[in-house]
Formats: sequence, C-alpha cells, structure tokens
Amino acid sequence: MIKVRQRKTDEETFMKMRKEVLSAWPTGKEVDLEEAVAYQKSLPESKNFTKVLQSYHAQGKTGLFPRSGVPVVEEEIKLLRSLNEVGVRLFPFTTDAYTRNLQLDKAQKGLEESIRTGKMKLNGYPIINHGVRTTRKVVESCEGAFDPRSSRVANSFVGEIAFASGMTAMPNSFFGWIGGYDKRATVEECIETAQYLGRLIGYYAERGVIISTDCHGWLPNGVIPMYVNIATQIIEAMVSAEQGVKSVVPLLNFQGNINQDIAEIRAGTRLFRRYLDKFGYKDTIIAGLIGNQSSLFPFPQDIGNAFGYINYVAMLAAMAGLDACSVKTVDEAVGVPSIESHMQTYRSAGWIFNVVRQQRFTIDSADIRLEEKMTELAVGAIIDKVAEMGDGDIAVGVVKAVASGVLDSPFSINIYVKDRVMGARDSYGACRYIDFGNLPIPEEVKEFHREKIKEREKAEGVKLDYSASLNDFWALSKGMVVGEIIKRDMEENTVSDEMDRIPTIITGTVGVDAHVIGTKIISRALREDGFKVIALGAQTPADEFIKAAQETDADAILITSLYGMAEMDLQGFRNKCVEAGIGDILLYIGGILGVAKHNFSEDKAIFKAIGFDRVYPPESDVKESISDLRFDLKSRGKI
Repeated sequence: MIKVRQRKTDEETFMKMRKEVLSAWPTGKEVDLEEAVAYQKSLPESKNFTKVLQSYHAQGKTGLFPRSGVPVVEEEIKLLRSLNEVGVRLFPFTTDAYTRNLQLDKAQKGLEESIRTGKMKLNGYPIINHGVRTTRKVVESCEGAFDPRSSRVANSFVGEIAFASGMTAMPNSFFGWIGGYDKRATVEECIETAQYLGRLIGYYAERGVIISTDCHGWLPNGVIPMYVNIATQIIEAMVSAEQGVKSVVPLLNFQGNINQDIAEIRAGTRLFRRYLDKFGYKDTIIAGLIGNQSSLFPFPQDIGNAFGYINYVAMLAAMAGLDACSVKTVDEAVGVPSIESHMQTYRSAGWIFNVVRQQRFTIDSADIRLEEKMTELAVGAIIDKVAEMGDGDIAVGVVKAVASGVLDSPFSINIYVKDRVMGARDSYGACRYIDFGNLPIPEEVKEFHREKIKEREKAEGVKLDYSASLNDFWALSKGMVVGEIIKRDMEENTVSDEMDRIPTIITGTVGVDAHVIGTKIISRALREDGFKVIALGAQTPADEFIKAAQETDADAILITSLYGMAEMDLQGFRNKCVEAGIGDILLYIGGILGVAKHNFSEDKAIFKAIGFDRVYPPESDVKESISDLRFDLKSRGKI
C-alpha cells in the first residue's frame, strides 16, 4: 500500500519530525528556527542564492557555480576566498560522504585525522559535525551564496544546519538519490525525505526568507537523452512547491552535441513553467537556469584535454544564455581538486563566459527546433503518464512509475529501479535510445530515434549494442563526441581462454561510495568472459565483501572506488580475511583511491600494505584487469 501523498505536511507533525532529525548529533541543539529566521534576514542580498542568480540574469551574465568542500574550517575559508578572487559568487557546498550517510562518528574521525595530519581524509565538509556556530564563520568569511550538497540519509539534518548557518539554497532531488546515491531506500522514503526539506524551506518562506532548491532530477548515468531527467526535475519542483518552496532552479545537463544540448535547455525551461502552472504552483518562481557539465561521464586525465572539455561546456552555457554553469576542475579525474586547479579552471571558464555573452550571439537551426519538439513531446508524455498513474497525485504516480519502469534510467544505484533502457550516440553525437524499456515515449519520438540509430549503424556497418553504448560513454574523455567501435569477428569467442572450472568473483564499491557504473561494467565484462559474478553493487561495507566471499567460496574480490576514502574503509581488510578463513583470496582494487590530488604510486603502496594483490589507477582497461585475474588464478591452479 502506498502511503506517501502529494500533500503539505502540517506544522505540528513537522515539528515532531524535526526533534528526531536534530537528535542524531549534539550540534542539532544549536538549531533554533526563530533565531535562524532572524539571522537569515540580517544577511545582505549578496548571500541569497535566488537574488544572486536573478542578478546574473538581469545583467545578461553567466556566473560560475563550482563545487567546493574540504573538512578543515581554515582550509575551507582559504578555498572560498580564493574562489572569490576568480569571480565565484555561487557555492555548491559539498559535504563528505560519511556525513551524507549520517555516519557521523566516522566523519568526526576523518575530521580529526585531517586536522592532526594536515592531509584531507574526507571528501567534503562535515557540516553536521561542525554545527551552526562554526559554519556561520565559513558563510561570513567570503562573498557569495551557499548551496550545500547531501544525499537522502542526512538530507534533513544537513538542511537544518545549513539554513540556520545562513545558506540559502539546497537541492531537493529525490530522483538523484534513486539514480545515483541511495542503494536500498524505497521510492516512498526518498519522496518523504524530499517533503521534509521542502517543508523546512516552506517554513522559512512563510516568514519572509526565500531559500531556493535546485532540481537535479534522475541523473542520466549514460548516453541517453535528457527526457527522463527533465521530467523528473519538474516532478521534484512540484513536490517541493507543494510543501511551500517559492524558488526553484532547473539544473540542465550538457552531453556534448550542441543541437541537442541547446534544444533540451530551451524545451526544459518552457516545460518547467508550463507544468508548475498546470498543477497550481503559479507563485513558485524559476529563479534562473544553471547548466551542468554532466556529472557521470568520464573526465579527461590529460590537462590539455581537460581544459578543452570544461571550456567547451562553458561555451555552450554562454551560447545558451544560462545564468550560471557548473564546470568540473581540470584535475577532476585524479581526485578532489586543489585550490590552484580551482582557480585555473574558473579563470578559463570565466573568460569564455564573458567573451561569448558580450557578443549576444543567438544560435538557431532547423535541427535545434526538431530536437526541441522531440524533447517537449517525450517529457510531456512522461509527466502526464506519471500523473495518470497516480490519479492526479504526482507522488503516488512516481512510486508506481518507478515500479513499472515508466520512469527508468540505466546504471542506477537503487535496487528498485528496472534498469531496462539503454542508449547510444547517433552519427553526430546526439544521445538516442536503442532500448526504450517501458518508457511512455510517443511513437513519433521513438521513430525519430530509430532512424538516427539506423543511420549510424549503416554508416559504420555495426549493430549498436551494450558495447557501443559503453564506448560512447567514454568518448568525451578521449576528445570525441562519438565513441570508436571496434568491429569484431562474428565467430570470435568472447571467452579468451577456456577454464577447467568457473571461478567466483565478488564485485562492488566499498563503504558509502555511490559510484556504481564502474562496478556494473566490470561485473558484466566478467560474466561475458565466463566467470560467476556475485555483484554486491555500490555502498557495500567491507565486512559484506568478506561474508559474501565466505558464503560462496569465492576466488577473488574486485573493488572499485571513486570517492577517495577507501583507505579508511579498508583498514585491516586482509587481516579480516585471514580471520574469516579466506586469507588467500585474491584482492583487487581500482579507481580514485585518495582525497585530493594523489600520486598513484603512493596509493598503490598504501593498498599493497593493506593486502591487495593488484591496484589500478582511474581509467584502467577492464580487459587488462580480467587478463591479470586469469593469470593470477591460473598461477594458483584455480583455473
């Protein structure tokens, strides 16, 4: 039975909920709503996210919207002031992964270690541990407005601390949690968490303080059009507006094809206003439009290519007339960025913004208008179907739609997602569906996609499939918009070497790492190469790997990690394997293995000392690791 409803939470119930939220850590006692409202009103307009974004729009400028967040207060203030020097006035404030999952004891340990050693042990700012009084010092230390980041588990508590500290925006994107951050939460739990933050923002709004929410939607996770992403952003905006939110901000993604990116931005903007009005939220404003360098595509490791990538995004944002844009730093592929890389990146992107916007250049074509039409038809059909499934209640409709695959996206972290859709790029790099799953896409749009896919298949003489989709996923990091497809001999055996027995391999990401794409790719590749795979997915505690290996008599554990804190998660891992009676099991790990810019040789030494047999850097070839695995297993007489 579905309990969640698209209905405003009454104040008495909300206040009872708040007591439980704030009891999770002592700093919850620092939050006094009435005092927080007064503090917010005392801040200048330059601290208000909505006002800053509106000022960019009025001036015809594109502002920088970078990510930032380090654990130590003094270092965070130093970083923010350096960003001010390069013109940043909007701060998406990254909380660390332990905080985002309410593992506050671990966050405290990481914070203390960061202070003690001078090395950053957390991949963000532990806002709950620091509390209101300390975080106000951060907010007051620089010029600009703050927009903190969290995921579902800690979202309510982070919002309470953030707004009481003077921050004036926060994402309320429950589809972001479903797509990329929460493995086991039900769709209802995600909606209910979003309703809490929306009600908190609504409480401030009722007392004259406007706090905005930027809508991220279901992160694309792969080479698919933004139809589901835009539809779910609009649904998130409506869920927030019902709770009293008066300012929403679409976060519109770039995927590489100019025509499609600009068309989806234009169509998405119109659709936001249309559906907010249609469902009765005419007093909820769209404060501005923010572009986003699609967060899940692999990023170039080469510094020259990285500058090319971020400047291409900056150019598109300026050409589309966006009010702000989030670009990654040039050392994104190697870890949490340094202050120097922040400043170099944003100087470069800011140069592009200024030069292009001053020319007031307008881009238009028949191809853009056609892409706009397809986007409007598809997004409208998706939202209308969700509303129909809920008999007009959008929250009920969402629960049913995810369960049936009417809302769906590839490579999602959540166990309740159908994951039946797949995409690839056409000959010009636009993202198309090659499998629509159960999405309610109109036939006219489906036929448009089929024709574009057929056109590329004919030109290249191949069938676009899962392998092609992966190649397209990696394309941008290699300086291409269309992936290079290697034609295979139809008689080629996918298993390179027959095995006398089938080894069992455990895969997953460790700790609270939500980066699921890498482990899904390697799990599939292992199966195709003849291995038995026990895929634990993302956010797997270290002990669960050992338990799974014991229960299945596994031959190896392959761990991927991209959030930089695996060293803390895996301390004593080999020793624990020995204690569990599986001390001789092969252990592999690969990815971004430390916070901040790291020398891979140092990371390799650290994880070798922990007991890992092989350690791989980011962007390692999956085939290489499988070849190494076969060699190691054969050397041990296991195959």
